[in-house]
Amino acid sequence: MASLRFIGDRDAPSTLQSVQRRRAIPGTGKQPKDLVSLGSHQSIYVEASGGKKPSVNVTSVTAGNRKLWKVDVPVGQSLRGALPGKSLTRRDRKLFMKEVDDEIPFTARRPEWNDTSFVPRRILGDKPPTFRRFNGRRVEPLWVYDNTRWDFCDSSYPWGCVGKVFNSSGFYGTGSLVGDRLLITAGHMVPWTDNPWWMLFVPASYDGSSLYGAGVQSYVSDVQGYNVNGNVTGYDWAICRLYEPLGASLGYFGYNGYSSSWNNTGYWSNIGYPGDIDNAQRPAFQSGFTIDDTDGDSNGGEELETENADLNHGNSGGPIFGWWGNDPRIVGVVSGQETEWDWFSQNNDNVFASGDGFTNLCAWGRTTWPL
Repeated sequence: MASLRFIGDRDAPSTLQSVQRRRAIPGTGKQPKDLVSLGSHQSIYVEASGGKKPSVNVTSVTAGNRKLWKVDVPVGQSLRGALPGKSLTRRDRKLFMKEVDDEIPFTARRPEWNDTSFVPRRILGDKPPTFRRFNGRRVEPLWVYDNTRWDFCDSSYPWGCVGKVFNSSGFYGTGSLVGDRLLITAGHMVPWTDNPWWMLFVPASYDGSSLYGAGVQSYVSDVQGYNVNGNVTGYDWAICRLYEPLGASLGYFGYNGYSSSWNNTGYWSNIGYPGDIDNAQRPAFQSGFTIDDTDGDSNGGEELETENADLNHGNSGGPIFGWWGNDPRIVGVVSGQETEWDWFSQNNDNVFASGDGFTNLCAWGRTTWPL
């Protein structure tokens, strides 16, 4: 029987103090043609009756001294302009392991054209806000503590490799690129029971569209993972194949196993689209939080528990990552919150889904869906 294995470096990641002192690495500045082309237009997907080509009507409209063009197309009711996915599959971890190429690298890839920065650029004029729970009440579905988060506007690497995820069930969350066509997010972000279903990923989403261009986005064609039925688990992750190879232009994160010897040290950062900051229209960054405890779970999952990482609606599926040298690597994704009792005390924990099953699933994705 194939067994899960630790993937990545066993040495601890770099301290954030050393990372933040690094100078940015400049890129060539010349965007790939594929990225320029993708960003120059937007596409909608129309389901026409009988499979026939839909008719498109274009008329001129005058608004003040401006001439505009009105484009009318029939829109299918079931997909609402979305591109449907092909396959949703849940399989035993042993089957994933049999299909993993041990030679596949686990490291990140930085695009030569883009700059690399080690701290995202804050929005000018904004002060980094501090958010707390009001009257000690919990914030659903995740806990907000006293840590500092700030929204940012930055399309340099790796910040533009994280984006907003939408699905056919009407939910939104966060996901990250880990390959040319690979997106990693939380398993509970997948609309397992929808038919037809769709998922949309918008990298560097900011005020409603990508910083790389309004057309830089991709629907998901295929998903592999587990259905956790909305529960907080250590195996709440899913690997998604994108129709568009966004990672080929934007680069992507690496991935690394987690060691409990790294507990209680502030190596970690998170990016997401929490609903309590800018109504989830802009990405939020936090760093320097710790993992306080780990709990093993089935399917190769491991719960990374923290009491000082602020998370909220929209953070689901967002990465927890560290830096190994100049290499940013994800060790898990946001799953949810849970309350644990230790004798007479109550611990309110936010949970990242991690474990060897997580990295092996990423490796399976790079092996099976390289392009």
